[in-house]
Amino acid sequence: MKRKVHKPPSKIRYDESHPTVSVRVTRELYDQLKELREESGKSLGDILREALKLQAPSVKKAYQRGYEAAKNEFAVFYKCSVCGGNLTVTTAKEKEAIAQYMREHGWRHGKCVT
Repeated sequence: MKRKVHKPPSKIRYDESHPTVSVRVTRELYDQLKELREESGKSLGDILREALKLQAPSVKKAYQRGYEAAKNEFAVFYKCSVCGGNLTVTTAKEKEAIAQYMREHGWRHGKCVT
C-alpha cells in the first residue's frame, strides 16, 4: 500500500495557479530553444510569453552583452605603470598623448610614403 505524500496547502495553491505545460518537439527545435535560452539568459517561460506577445522582449541583458563584446573588440588598453593592470583609453588627454607619441615616432598608414 502506497502512502499518500503530504503537500502543504501553499504548494497545492501554487500548482493550481501555475499548471505544468509539457510538449514534444523535434531535436532541432529543442536545440534551438536551448541555444536561445542560453544566449538570452531567459527562461523558457519568458520565451513563451514573448512569443505570445504577453511580455515585451527583454533587452537589458542583450544590450549589456553587445556592449561588452564591442568593448572587448574595439577598446584600446594600456598597462598601468604601477600595478600592470589594464587601463582603457577614454579621456581626451590620453588620446592626445597617444597621438603625440605616434606622430613623434613616425606612425603612419602602411600605404603612405615618407
